[in-house]
Amino acid sequence: MTSKEQHIVIVHFTTDKENQNRAIQEVGDYIESFLSCQSGFIASRLHVNTDGYGLVHYAEWSSESDFLAAAEKARSHPDLPKLMVYKPRASGYQVLRKFTSA
Repeated sequence: MTSKEQHIVIVHFTTDKENQNRAIQEVGDYIESFLSCQSGFIASRLHVNTDGYGLVHYAEWSSESDFLAAAEKARSHPDLPKLMVYKPRASGYQVLRKFTSA
């Protein structure tokens, strides 16, 4: 698979200092128990904003169609309502270039 075939999805979640730890747990559990088990899922990282206001989930998929199939299944996932509290905003990207240390 070339990097241009990969599909990257970046999701921003809105949190505050009071609910950030709960969001980390809930979003992380969802990724681990559901998303990472979907066909075409490669890897992901969950990032926390150091100021206490937000999370970013960066996910790598084999293709956009694999991601879209997982997204369709996610619409009926029982955890979706509690994740929507964090106002997820997702964007999809195509990998153009990768950089590594020399």
